[in-house]
Amino acid sequence: MVFFLWTGMVLGVLVGMILVLFPKARQNGNLTLGLSVLSVFHCLLVSDLYLSGRMVDFPHLSRTGNISAYLCAPLLYLFVKKTLYQLPVLKGFTWLIFLPPLVYFFDYLPYYLKSASEKAAIIEAQQLGEANFLFSESLLFPEQFHFYFRQLWLLGFIILIVRLLWINRDLLNIHKIKLNRYIYVFLWFFTLSLSIAIFPPFFRFLGGFDFYDLGTQAFTLAITLTGSALFLLFNPRLLYGFYWESSPVSIPQEVQVKSQIQTVEPVDIEGYREICKSLSELMKEEKLYLTQGFSINELSRISNVPVYKISPAINFCFDTNFNQWINQFRIEEFDRLIQQGEHERLTLDGIASKCGFSNRTTFISSFKKMKGDTPSQYLKTISPT
Repeated sequence: MVFFLWTGMVLGVLVGMILVLFPKARQNGNLTLGLSVLSVFHCLLVSDLYLSGRMVDFPHLSRTGNISAYLCAPLLYLFVKKTLYQLPVLKGFTWLIFLPPLVYFFDYLPYYLKSASEKAAIIEAQQLGEANFLFSESLLFPEQFHFYFRQLWLLGFIILIVRLLWINRDLLNIHKIKLNRYIYVFLWFFTLSLSIAIFPPFFRFLGGFDFYDLGTQAFTLAITLTGSALFLLFNPRLLYGFYWESSPVSIPQEVQVKSQIQTVEPVDIEGYREICKSLSELMKEEKLYLTQGFSINELSRISNVPVYKISPAINFCFDTNFNQWINQFRIEEFDRLIQQGEHERLTLDGIASKCGFSNRTTFISSFKKMKGDTPSQYLKTISPT
């Protein structure tokens, strides 16, 4: 039991930190998933400290588990919404998810301000059991309030997540696109395993589930962390945030080819053609390709077309991936500037930067792939002198 709990904690904190700290975290919503995983880890850590009786050695961690508990499901909801719709993570009223944990913090502020010895004395005076679920140091509310409100709060977000996953099951084309299916299965697993940890305590205090104690809660949290972490570790394209994209720089070649094979089976061919037409027109009219580092997520936000539709559409229409597609616009812009004599005023690297290329290597390789010559060789053919 102890070994399993610590396995869950180690895997949880490892995967959570990767999700939060990896560079693509902010682009694809992995930041919110990582924070959700770390919230579950913190809940498990606090539960284990109470179970083992070691909370007296770490008194400042007492009463902090509820803060993380308030956040784990809302953060998962934001990740699911970001994954499905590519919307900004914190937009409009979504900031309100931080209100309940803030209220809880200020409600227990007198307790948090106590010294370590005072907290240790309170912890030692309490018995394992209901005291670990219901605390009596609340300043503003009855001792049962936060427990029941937290359960209802989490229940609401679990329902929202389940609804999002259910209504989008066909939109993701999970039967034909293997990677989408992996993401879908992972989201269901994390949601349902988190539900197992959330709901039984609620019914326990309504007179049922008497078997459910702090040890059972810790065990279910460990299942959530261990299962989710192993799933992500064995699916690195999900863990490192490469899903929905086919970047030859970031993804191993065999994975990239496999992804392209999976995504060229369109659900709606005419729909893909319409998407490609509108995206090409938008790219030319707004000259979005001139922005260095312009990503598929930014294009999704501007065009209001989900990323999971953009990537397979570009693959289908142009037989290439997003990065190569946008570089074609940049090469055309480079060619146009050369024809206007821009090379007499700027270096080739300067023109490339002006066209949206962020580094010389990508520029030269993209140019040679499209034109058959290096930029300097091409320049000699149009300007022999």
